[in-house]
Amino acid sequence: MQKHLSNYEIGKIGEDAVSLYLERTNHIVLERNYRNRLGEIDIIFVDGNTLVFGEVKTRTSNKFGEPREAVDRRKMNKILAVAKAYISNKKIINVDIRFDVFEVMYHQKKIRHIKDAYIGGGFH
Repeated sequence: MQKHLSNYEIGKIGEDAVSLYLERTNHIVLERNYRNRLGEIDIIFVDGNTLVFGEVKTRTSNKFGEPREAVDRRKMNKILAVAKAYISNKKIINVDIRFDVFEVMYHQKKIRHIKDAYIGGGFH
């Protein structure tokens, strides 16, 4: 009998899959589940000369919409605040920044990497 996984467990599996995907595609993962008093960023990695802040959304179905739809303006503003604090705390200067979303479809074992998911106050 198959064990029913909690949302937390499914999310963790999705984050693990994205981390492995990034490592296999020659990206450097700097942080996972980076937290500060402002919130959390699922994954921070380097893509060439670009520092990327990634949000991972894992779903077992599209019953409640596409995974990326869960990253609304409020969530993105929180990610932006955490990213600014991260850059300040790590004293990072002169680097390109990008915000990506990863859609993980659990049952299909698929990852969709949406680069530059948040540009100039709007979403792709």
